[in-house]
Amino acid sequence: MRHILVFILLTVAFCELYPQVPIAQAPDYESIKQEIFDSSSDYYYPQLMERYEAFDSTLTVTDFRHLYYGFIFHENYDPDWKSRDEKKIEKYFRNAKEDERNFDKVVDLVCKSLQDYPFDLRTMRFLCFLYHQKGDKEMGEKASHRFISIIGAILSSGDGESCETAYHVISPRHEFSILKIFQFESAAQMRVDGCNYLELKENKRGMEGIYFKVPGIEK
Repeated sequence: MRHILVFILLTVAFCELYPQVPIAQAPDYESIKQEIFDSSSDYYYPQLMERYEAFDSTLTVTDFRHLYYGFIFHENYDPDWKSRDEKKIEKYFRNAKEDERNFDKVVDLVCKSLQDYPFDLRTMRFLCFLYHQKGDKEMGEKASHRFISIIGAILSSGDGESCETAYHVISPRHEFSILKIFQFESAAQMRVDGCNYLELKENKRGMEGIYFKVPGIEK
């Protein structure tokens, strides 16, 4: 039940922070690449990442777009990346629910995983849950704001209504994170004109499906 309450809080916080996402625009990957490697740019990647890891609350949607989409040019980028500690994290978390002294151990594992791959949305969302579960309000708010801001960057890349205006994500796994945020469930998946199309189960918004595009995956 507490998981559900935290998820609701995240969803409400998202709506408050991003009542209107900036005009949707697909990422200009070449421009992003030039800027994140330019040491004189405001978007120089090492500096942006330092602010990101410090939970800098002044980072803008444009900053997060450069952070998120710029990661495809990082040596550790892998669209199919999955934490090697994923099963261990889930096991420790189940144990932590019985003995809260284990929460610190799980948080350490999650943070270590995010050092390897800082934009694993599933792990980021899990970290939000962990901080709220252990009653660390300050870190819970910081982790939630960072997670929500990455989601905001993704939603600024399109509207998902067609392949031409698809949401851009750096991993197919992130498509399902977007669905969870809006409490959608996938009924089927297919490739349409170089995009991933997720057909949705019946929902309150009456949406039939959402288009996603992963850079480098064209067929």
